[in-house]
Amino acid sequence: MNKFEYRIYDSVYKEMISGNKKIEFRLLNDKTNMITIGDEIKFIVVDNDTKNLLVEVTNKYIYDDIEALWNSKEKDNNILEFSKNDFINQFFTIFGKEKVLSSKIVGIEFKIKGVDSND
Repeated sequence: MNKFEYRIYDSVYKEMISGNKKIEFRLLNDKTNMITIGDEIKFIVVDNDTKNLLVEVTNKYIYDDIEALWNSKEKDNNILEFSKNDFINQFFTIFGKEKVLSSKIVGIEFKIKGVDSND
C-alpha cells in the first residue's frame, strides 16, 4: 500500500466529508498514475494544514480528455451543480487550460478512513 498527499480547497473538503463528493478528479501524471486501489491519500486543506482527511482508494478511472469525463457516469458520483461549460472552466481554473487540454484525467474513488477538523 502506497501513501499520497494532495492539497484541496476547503469547499472540496466539506463536500468530501458530507458524502457529496466520492471521487476526486486530477490530471493524469506520474504521481496519479502510481495510485492503485487500496492506497491511502491524505487530503490537506490549502492554507489550513490541521484540516485534513485520510481516504482509501476504492477505484480508479482514466479518461482520455475532459469531454470523456463530462460524459462519464462516474462524474455523477459528485453532486455538483455545474453546467458543462462551468465544469470545464473549473478544471481550466484549477489546473490550467493547456494542461487540461493536453492531459488525460484520472478519477480517484475513495472511502473516508479519518477526518481531522480543527476549525
